Amino acid sequence: MKKGFKLFDVSKPGKGVKKNSGANFTFLGFFKLLKRKFFDLSKVNFLWIVTNFPLFFGFVALSGNFNIPFSAPADPLYPILDGVSKFTNNPGFMALWGISGKNVEMTYAGPVAEVLYALTFLAIFTFGFANTGMAYVLRNHAREEYVDMPSDYFRTIKKNFFQALILGIIDIVFSAIIIYDLIFFRLQANLGFIYSMFFYFSIFLAILWVFMHFYMYQLLVTFKLSIFKILKNSFIFSLIGLKRNFVALISMALVIGLNVLIYVYFLPLGGLLPFFITVALVNFIGVYAAYPNIKKIMIDPYYKSDDHIENTPEEPSVFHDMG
Repeated sequence: MKKGFKLFDVSKPGKGVKKNSGANFTFLGFFKLLKRKFFDLSKVNFLWIVTNFPLFFGFVALSGNFNIPFSAPADPLYPILDGVSKFTNNPGFMALWGISGKNVEMTYAGPVAEVLYALTFLAIFTFGFANTGMAYVLRNHAREEYVDMPSDYFRTIKKNFFQALILGIIDIVFSAIIIYDLIFFRLQANLGFIYSMFFYFSIFLAILWVFMHFYMYQLLVTFKLSIFKILKNSFIFSLIGLKRNFVALISMALVIGLNVLIYVYFLPLGGLLPFFITVALVNFIGVYAAYPNIKKIMIDPYYKSDDHIENTPEEPSVFHDMG
């Protein structure tokens, strides 16, 4: 292999990626594959949840079992009317003030809940691990290759430990910034054209970041790349693979929307679906959409290059990944 070509490392031991996989990556092919791999997706979904165990602290805190109850007026007009009441004793006004001041039972997070919320932030250190293990498993499922769970899942995390940790932290921090920008500029949009433009730009960044997600962790488990190159190549793929990316985005939105709809009308099932299938299914859609682009642009050209010819042994050369 030529020294300057660093995307591929055929000397690195590993199972490898076959040049020709059994998957054809068509729209109908996805549903056929999903039918065969549905229970495997539920397994990796469970592993993802277990790896991100700090999220359980947040779920317990959100249950409200550790909140402290109190009573207070809930009407948003009450603070205004309360201030005006200091300057008038009109009977009609006083009646309105009394009605708006009706107390309702509410709660706020107590000390235990606050500790649980703080522990939830530990997920910033586990998020990258979970996504790395899931990316490897889902990529192999998409290529219709054998996966030994949970050993392959945790082996991939172990082999990519530090890069998975760093990429996960970057992922959460940047995602949080985008969410904050969306909320902030949406609330300020009525203040002028500039705020509206920033809001729409935030939407563009959010979509672009979702597209990059389709590729980031797949590139991590497939190639020997630095974090900078993973992000750079993910950005490039997010633009050149727009057709498949948009189809994946719409499909993911439909899956999440269906989960929310089930949650609204049938709470027990809707609340449990993310723990059993929704997370893996949404990620599988992204992997299935992204891998053909990765194969076409980064894998297939290698097999046609001089590097592959120079390193071809008696048996067909195999591209070694980071799984």
